[in-house]
Amino acid sequence: MSGFVIDTSRLRIRKLWRGFPNNWASDIEMIDTDYGKIRVKDTKTNKPVIISVPDGPNVIEHHEELTTKLAENYRVICFELPGFGFSYPSFVFDYSFDMTAKVIINVMDVLKVKRTSISFSCANGFYGITVAKMIPDRIEHLFLAQTPSLYQMEGWAKRSIPKPLKTPWLGQMTNLFLEKKLAYKWYNYALPKNIDRSGYQQIAVDTIKRGGCFCLSSLVQGLSKELKNPLGGIEIPTTLVWGNKDYTHRFTDFNSIKEHAPNSNIVEFDNCGHFPELENPTKYVSLINETLKK
Repeated sequence: MSGFVIDTSRLRIRKLWRGFPNNWASDIEMIDTDYGKIRVKDTKTNKPVIISVPDGPNVIEHHEELTTKLAENYRVICFELPGFGFSYPSFVFDYSFDMTAKVIINVMDVLKVKRTSISFSCANGFYGITVAKMIPDRIEHLFLAQTPSLYQMEGWAKRSIPKPLKTPWLGQMTNLFLEKKLAYKWYNYALPKNIDRSGYQQIAVDTIKRGGCFCLSSLVQGLSKELKNPLGGIEIPTTLVWGNKDYTHRFTDFNSIKEHAPNSNIVEFDNCGHFPELENPTKYVSLINETLKK
């Protein structure tokens, strides 16, 4: 039986008890969707659109440098998916490919985005692929980071995710008591050893202390049901970036993404870990600019 209700219930109580902070940047807001309130940063210009979502425990603030660089040429919309940051999951949210893709499309509709490129990483890449399958005429290009095939991701999950988190109810209770510790520790594995991870850790832990969430267990359990999903392929042009110093993906074959996105251009970022788009935003933005100008 699903343990998602634990996260949803505790976060509703948290919201009633403490509410949301009132000191966010002026361009960050909560928008109403069919799947609950979603926290969004929108640069609100008339430029071509790029949508990105943080890979938890990252939140919008982790993307600040990347967003600033992208905003020179694009309208940038960065939002936290349900279960992360201050986008609390609703009781109906199940972390499935289809439902999460519908959340993304719903956000696009609310913000009146007719066509966009997408910049997603790790498991979020599967949500991006699903969106591209649902509304191919509205997606210009898919930029992925650290996203292999579903089969390769299954191996990654077995190696990287503690077993208690994979068990319904037990996982959510473990997540409840270890939320800040899980967020803090993740960066020790995800980033290269020679990288200062304290900035990443501080933002993630401070977000949780201020009422944000990191529903890792529910995400893992939701995705585990999708790992046998015949995701199929897309024809949308795709660029996959992978950091070659990501310890968690040391056994992953990123060429496997061609199973789902045959038109993929695969680019290796040297000396980057699990977040190449954040670790080297200058190179990542240059890659986007060069790709979209073709």
